[in-house]
Amino acid sequence: MALKKNNIIIGFDTSCYTTSIAAISLDKEVILNKKILLKVKKDSKGLRQSEAVFQHVNNLGELGNSINETLKKYNIIGVCASSKPRPLDNSYMPVFTVGCNFAKLISSINNCSYFETSHQENHIEASLFRNELKNKKRFLAVHMSGGTTEILLVNKKLEGYDIEIVGGSLDVSFGQLVDRIGVNLGYDFPCGKYIDEDAIKCDIKIKEGLKTSVKEGYMNLSGIENQINKVLNDYSKEYISKLLLDTLVRCMYKSLSYICKKYEIDEVLFAGGVSASKYISKELKNKLKKDRVITYFTENKYATDNALGCAIIGLNQMKNY
Repeated sequence: MALKKNNIIIGFDTSCYTTSIAAISLDKEVILNKKILLKVKKDSKGLRQSEAVFQHVNNLGELGNSINETLKKYNIIGVCASSKPRPLDNSYMPVFTVGCNFAKLISSINNCSYFETSHQENHIEASLFRNELKNKKRFLAVHMSGGTTEILLVNKKLEGYDIEIVGGSLDVSFGQLVDRIGVNLGYDFPCGKYIDEDAIKCDIKIKEGLKTSVKEGYMNLSGIENQINKVLNDYSKEYISKLLLDTLVRCMYKSLSYICKKYEIDEVLFAGGVSASKYISKELKNKLKKDRVITYFTENKYATDNALGCAIIGLNQMKNY
């Protein structure tokens, strides 16, 4: 296949809370990166899969206008979609079938290659996009999102990555905890940006932090929610937000400090919506710097759910053909 200058790869990601589409050129110039957040009812703490699937179908129809505009200027030579949450055989969520089926249709119409990846690999690749690690063949990646808090040992393969979970939360995720507390504080779901803004605004020093449960890189977080709910009405929203994020930072620092030493790794890549928190990124970067561990965070648009990683993975697959 002749690779022309105006050829592009398109990526699709239909996660639990965002419909995303992205397109890149063969030299990884971002041509398109659009998303639509799924709508969640006031005071609700999430969406059923059936509700999310319905919204994805409608959103992809709306985003189709972006595809049509792109088609006028470029040739689609490859399409890649996230087909499951993680790169495991038993990993499955109905929401991802929407993006896959839409991507297959686009592939068929344009008579081009179709590839699949996982939502987690999509996040990792998107976070790598603007970061130059010293060792891209072996590093730690932290996936912090609405449904996932995992510390991953990533080894680069010829095609994709070999990913092993070596730490993280044993119960609720960072994102779930932030949203639960945020809804209790009266914020709209998802609550991450409100909690982050409040935590940054708070200039009151935390004298006594919450109790944490961390052992050998793994965290139990459900007890944090109970502790905060007991004092929810005793302090301002800003202080509660700072108290929550401070606790999450301490949990993650304890986990990473242990895992970095165990696997002799000094580079950590952060991916997922929670990693977009300015409070968390600043505090973790400062704490890990003392341990001589380099941290890599990325821009908000690439940290939160998006399809750029899918497009990049599709391009890499094309090159391996």
